[in-house]
Amino acid sequence: MGLFKWFNKLSFINNWGRLGGIHGIIVMFVYRIGNIIYYKVNIPILKQVLWIMYRMVDLLIIRLFLNCEFPGQCQIGKDLRLPHGAKGVLINPYCKIGDHVTIMHQVSLGQNKESKKAPEVCDYAYIGNGAKIHGGIRIGTNSKVGANAVVLTSVPDNCTAVGVPSVIKGKQMDGVIN
Repeated sequence: MGLFKWFNKLSFINNWGRLGGIHGIIVMFVYRIGNIIYYKVNIPILKQVLWIMYRMVDLLIIRLFLNCEFPGQCQIGKDLRLPHGAKGVLINPYCKIGDHVTIMHQVSLGQNKESKKAPEVCDYAYIGNGAKIHGGIRIGTNSKVGANAVVLTSVPDNCTAVGVPSVIKGKQMDGVIN
């Protein structure tokens, strides 16, 4: 596979604005490389050497200079949108993020001490500025999390969670939106 086809497969070079400029492009490039090393490399010695090199780049560039955490172990679907780059975004290594998700800046997706589970964000979800989502919480398809919301319960499909602690708005009951 040629170099340009490989870049297009990673799907970030031609999406400059969607990833928030060079900041988001660097973050997603390093994340995708780490993800490939973690899940695709099967030769143990080679995997360890590449993983150590990835961790050094991740620590020095992504965490220290770009101020975010996108570990290679987390599973992120295609077409992740980072309109403000990845500024202050913290993602747990065991978090699962679906396709076409939008994550604004200062968002935290992590484990809580009790359950040791990480959140799952389904397809087409939107997570607003400064939202905190911790624990085994599921953010449903087409759901939205408002700015600075602290999500303590799962958000059903096509609903919005706002406030501290979050309250679910627009919940579907028998086909009628309340």
